[in-house]
Amino acid sequence: MRTALPAVLALSLACGGGGPAPAPPAAIPPPPGAPDPVPTPPSAAPSAALTIERLDASGECAGLVPDGAPEPVTLARAAPADATCGAALSDGTGQVAASARDAGGTSWQVFDPGGAPGRTFRARPLLTQPSGWLGLVQDDAAPGGPAVRVVALASDGAAAGAEAVSSDPALAVLRGASLAGDPSGGALALVADTAVAGNHWSALHAQRFDAAGAPRWAEPARFGARSESDVTFLVGGVSRGGEALAVWQRSAWVDVAWLDGAGGALAAGELVERSADLTGSGALRHELELVPLLDGALALRADGAFRRVYPRLATTSAPLPGWLAGRAGWSLRFTRGNAGYALLPPPGAAAADCAQAIELRAPSGRLCGRIWLRRPGAGACTTGAVDQGWDGTVSQQDAQGACSWRVWPRLLAR
Repeated sequence: MRTALPAVLALSLACGGGGPAPAPPAAIPPPPGAPDPVPTPPSAAPSAALTIERLDASGECAGLVPDGAPEPVTLARAAPADATCGAALSDGTGQVAASARDAGGTSWQVFDPGGAPGRTFRARPLLTQPSGWLGLVQDDAAPGGPAVRVVALASDGAAAGAEAVSSDPALAVLRGASLAGDPSGGALALVADTAVAGNHWSALHAQRFDAAGAPRWAEPARFGARSESDVTFLVGGVSRGGEALAVWQRSAWVDVAWLDGAGGALAAGELVERSADLTGSGALRHELELVPLLDGALALRADGAFRRVYPRLATTSAPLPGWLAGRAGWSLRFTRGNAGYALLPPPGAAAADCAQAIELRAPSGRLCGRIWLRRPGAGACTTGAVDQGWDGTVSQQDAQGACSWRVWPRLLAR
């Protein structure tokens, strides 16, 4: 049941701001700007588990900051031995999948809207959908060599389908795979491999999936063929307008390709940027994401921090907008029916009462409000993961590594 705020509603008048020849990589650039100051919790009643701050009354912020909050639901998971728990993520029906990671990978357990535990499955990453989830599974013990599948999970966690996206290991050696969510539902799978026969050329293969896990294209799109025998990193993303972007390593540089909704080429560039300039590191391997922005751009997140942004159909990256550069270590979701962004704080901070702030920002980046999550009486902790799912449900892990969460159903729904 949705109730009046169980905490104080804090009001303020403060406004928020809103083909060159290959060469050795450049020196590693500095981070993209100093982070904004850490938010300071407003005064609140001692028992306040959630506080809403409305910071800007401009029209750009209309409808972005909620007026009230539901009562939270508590989840608890008996994690596998030697596992560390992480984020929890809702689908569009209010089911919540809570994660734990061990030597075997990442597992998820589904909880119904009342908090009752259900099925468990493995996938990484896991993408929220209007009903259920899509995930990527790599089987390193498959006959002949590693194999990658896109799996569809129903809202209760039951297996609903699987589609192989990697080539026959007898024909090609898997080099890497990526799965990215489509803001309208569905996903983009991107795979790099090297042919076993002939001159051992490498190539990329892309496939789009609908929200139920069915392939959208009759055949995967194939592009980026070249004589180099390895691709050490790659990443794909889908813009708000539906275009797909692929970025992949080539020696000390990167190649880029944009594809339309049918898999046709829109724009491409070879050796367009030094990889270290893009990722912030000369390392060979990276954890990468291309995160959609409301203006059709895609922001590159490398090893836990936003680094650069690709404007729509651009083949070279640009600096981050100031508001995102100031929160480079945070994560980002469209929120309130795509009215703006929810910026979610990273785990691992020392905090009294485990206090964490979700920032609500207009499409321009203007800071419209904050939602403070606390654990009154719990004392200081190292904070855990905070996330928002497809239906606007917000989850907060009780502390870093803890296998318990609080979820506020549809708190940031439209």
